Amino acid sequence: MNIAVMLVHLGATFLLIALVRPFESRLWGSPYLRLMLALLTTNALLLCAHLFEVGLWSLLYGALGLVADPADAYYSAFVNYTTLGYGDVLQATRTRLLGPMAAGSGILMFGWSTALLIYVLQGHLPHLTDHRSAPR
Repeated sequence: MNIAVMLVHLGATFLLIALVRPFESRLWGSPYLRLMLALLTTNALLLCAHLFEVGLWSLLYGALGLVADPADAYYSAFVNYTTLGYGDVLQATRTRLLGPMAAGSGILMFGWSTALLIYVLQGHLPHLTDHRSAPR
């Protein structure tokens, strides 16, 4: 499951690159607008990726019968993925390692998302102070 989650995040990364690049040349004269659109696009795309990744974990939880009610699978997966660990969902002994695996997956994907946000910021912040240096 961790590989599937990483592939989703990789796809989101490639999609992000494809979506943000076209705005670089069109909005060069408006660095604040360019930064705002880049951050909004990045955050929206990464949020969708995380929600989809939790959905993958919930499918596994449901398929393995880790929750009494299949409708609770997404909630249970989300609690583990975000490392909240409310403690209101207990897993069977034979499958209890899936919780920490989902948590580890979430930690890695949130770290990856943070790195992408920093990358976007680093690419745009220098142009906020001197946007006259547009490429010619």
